[in-house]
Amino acid sequence: MPAFHEYICFQVGIAARVLQKYYNAKYSDYGLTLAQSFILLALYEKDGLGVKGLAEYLFLDSSAVTGLIDRMEKEDLLKRRVDPEDRRAFQISLTQKGRNLAEQILPISKDLNESMKLALNKEEWNGLMSFVKKIQEYCK
Repeated sequence: MPAFHEYICFQVGIAARVLQKYYNAKYSDYGLTLAQSFILLALYEKDGLGVKGLAEYLFLDSSAVTGLIDRMEKEDLLKRRVDPEDRRAFQISLTQKGRNLAEQILPISKDLNESMKLALNKEEWNGLMSFVKKIQEYCK
């Protein structure tokens, strides 16, 4: 029987915490956390999503997304507006300040991603991508 530190959940958890620490350090210069960067970059790609759609896109709980939106709206990074098709729902959009910030932090994400691609050969990279997708599917 393997020791607990050899379990997949432990090793993947370590990798996730290392990545989070790395990005939080990089994004702190911009006054952001990793979670807030996810919101910015998701809206940069798909502006106007609703809270539920944004949560689904990011694989987060709607309540977590709502809290992030509240804080980021106070910092004038995004705005809510009533969804014209459903007056009970809101669409979330980047402000110009939020769009500018997303454009500033995008290279940080791209740089680490590209560095990791260079550190792994194509087969290892494809295997890694396949592995994380299998975890997502298996653990639903």
